Amino acid sequence: MRGVAAFCVFLCHYFYTCFVIAVGWGSEGSNYHFLKLPFIRLFYSGPPMVCIFFVISGYALSLKPLKIIHSVSSPTSSSTISSAAHGEKQQEHNDYSKLLDTLSSLVFRRGLRLFLPPAISTFLIVLLLRLGVYEWNRSFASDAEFLRNVQEIHYTRFDSATEQFVDWGYAVLNFVHLWDWDAFAGSTGIDVHLWTIPVEFRASMVLFLTILGTARLKPGVRMGVVMAWCGFAFLWERWEMCLFWMGMVLAEGDVVREMEAKQEKGREEGGLSERRGGGGVLPIVEPTAVAMTGDVMLMPQQRPHKSRRHPQPHPGATAQGVSSDMYIVGSEDEASHSSTYPHSSNNLSSTSSRRRSGSAPLLSTTPSISYPFYESRQARPSATTSLLPPSPPGHAILPTILLTISLYLLSQPDINSHLTPGWITLTSLIPPWWTEHYRFYQSIGAVIFVYAVSRYSSSAPTAVASSTMTVPIFSSYFNPRTFFESSVAQYLGKISFAIYLVHGPVLHTLGYTVMNFVWTQMTGTETDGQYIIGFLLASLLVVPMVVWVADVFWRGVDEPVVKFARRVEERVVVAGG
Repeated sequence: MRGVAAFCVFLCHYFYTCFVIAVGWGSEGSNYHFLKLPFIRLFYSGPPMVCIFFVISGYALSLKPLKIIHSVSSPTSSSTISSAAHGEKQQEHNDYSKLLDTLSSLVFRRGLRLFLPPAISTFLIVLLLRLGVYEWNRSFASDAEFLRNVQEIHYTRFDSATEQFVDWGYAVLNFVHLWDWDAFAGSTGIDVHLWTIPVEFRASMVLFLTILGTARLKPGVRMGVVMAWCGFAFLWERWEMCLFWMGMVLAEGDVVREMEAKQEKGREEGGLSERRGGGGVLPIVEPTAVAMTGDVMLMPQQRPHKSRRHPQPHPGATAQGVSSDMYIVGSEDEASHSSTYPHSSNNLSSTSSRRRSGSAPLLSTTPSISYPFYESRQARPSATTSLLPPSPPGHAILPTILLTISLYLLSQPDINSHLTPGWITLTSLIPPWWTEHYRFYQSIGAVIFVYAVSRYSSSAPTAVASSTMTVPIFSSYFNPRTFFESSVAQYLGKISFAIYLVHGPVLHTLGYTVMNFVWTQMTGTETDGQYIIGFLLASLLVVPMVVWVADVFWRGVDEPVVKFARRVEERVVVAGG
């Protein structure tokens, strides 16, 4: 999900230089192009993708700490196995110590993880500037004949290299902005797209403080407190904190459901063992687990044969539900690589229970995964079982309704929504103190979207059995998880932070060069048709170039930064910490 969102942000910054994309369909009595319709406009809309980033960041960063918190009081945790009160208290102390270690690790490495890659990317921009690469397109970048809508800042070349690098140093110091909550505090003219990263850092710190402050509360009380804080943030128009906290609420809900599913599975297995003779004399067949872990997501070299009846589970699914290593705009789960990370070897409980319930934790878009869990032949249902009357169809009706609503809300126009058909009434309902109108429904839509997608099952398509054939129901054809779990989406997820960091400089150098050449040497710009054809032809080179440069940056900078932050922590942390 994060990769697709990052790619849409790049398309937004690519398209808005040439076309008016922020207004809604039919606003001001014009703007009737079909690409401005709700739903369709999302593929090039940046602001709603930022909202999705923040929800997933809140979810990813809070998932592992919440699992540790729940393990303290869970009936299935090791703290309940010991019959000695002293042993139970000692185990609880150890669990909270693990939570402290995890939060300490997250806080310590968060700054390095978020700020070091942008410092490197902006330093490379300065090098390109001193080499004269930015001068290739200096006039083009401000030419309204070609860039007819937004003309971004084309970073200035100073007279001396010393002045240039001193200016870069001040920009980096200002970028690490901790001292107020202005929306664009810390923004730099070197790359104007990076404003979300200081916001992400500040919101992350508040999220960690929230987790620490509510760690010993009962789950229901904790969710109520966080929801109350969301309401308080709403009153102050702190939409970013609303989204981070709602990500935590979604993570809490998934952890609770997973714990309940494990308890239910344990009760079922206990009853089955008794019916088989008691004491588990006849072992229950467990699925075969094939685990692959690492600092980055590993793509499979070989996959077992897929069948329509028994497809492979989503590769991001883990024994713990979803790895919290879903970094959006640098929102890495540093804790997932920690030595305290609980890798369980018993995966049947959580996996099979989620299949029965038709729900699963939030979309796994993880660079670090336990990969994957394939059912053994003995564990597959027999032909007789598959022909038994199925559960009533329609388990995806509610997620589909929520998904449709969320996509419409995410489609709120950035400009003049109060003049856009379909949005006039909704805009009138926005509280008067909410100044950034477009953030209102986009934020609500982002929360609903992430929740709705997570509620689709990633297991086999549901089918209605008959005497001669099985007929897939509607939901088997409309499952957004299959898109976000595709190899392309997973790859974009790996390079998502890199896409975010490099698409600006690539557009200002190679991108503008290609666009200038196509318009001046091939198509011309005299008519709208020529202009659009030239833009599309340039896109055939510009889009792949951005992806390729992002891949290089991911391998050469982003991954090494993650490992560097981990090594730094290992060297400076106290023994036993």
